[in-house]
Amino acid sequence: MAATGESPHDELVAAAVGGGADAVARLYQREHPTVWRLCLGFLADRHEADDAAQDAMLKLLDSLPKYDARRPFATWRNTVVVNLCRDRLRRRDARARAESGAAAQDATAALPSPLDSAQRGEVRELVAASLSRLTPREREIFVLHDLQGEAAADVAAALEIAPSTVRVLLMTARRRLRDLLAPRLAPLAAPRGATP
Repeated sequence: MAATGESPHDELVAAAVGGGADAVARLYQREHPTVWRLCLGFLADRHEADDAAQDAMLKLLDSLPKYDARRPFATWRNTVVVNLCRDRLRRRDARARAESGAAAQDATAALPSPLDSAQRGEVRELVAASLSRLTPREREIFVLHDLQGEAAADVAAALEIAPSTVRVLLMTARRRLRDLLAPRLAPLAAPRGATP
């Protein structure tokens, strides 16, 4: 496979596809932080994101010979990672149903108190809990577009949906997150000594 010539990143991908051990190691180092952030966003669980990112990197490296250089690498990477995370979520949900003998967690479960989160430095936990309340598709779109900074067209390509669907679901995800987070973060933003 020849490099597309668009960027040094493409040359690195081409060298890694060619089996260069140094290129594979450099590609791993470059992509792992992004893959980990994607996994954290999709799975909304820090510990599971650690495992998923390792699995995703192995899957990406194993799948490099199948990579089509005519397609942007980031879009291909995002597709591989989102599919792997979807599989993990399905397995996690099936395991939870099997262990509890009931449906997966109730979507109305209370989020952590913002005061407790602030005291323990767990605002990230609050955000992760809020992300977990989005539908899987809303979460995927929000993470890819707003957290990862991908263009709507690239998100649509990675998820194999229409760009208009991306825009609608992104608007829905933002509104739901705002509704979930605003009342919980407001006390943290209030000045000390202020009365409600």
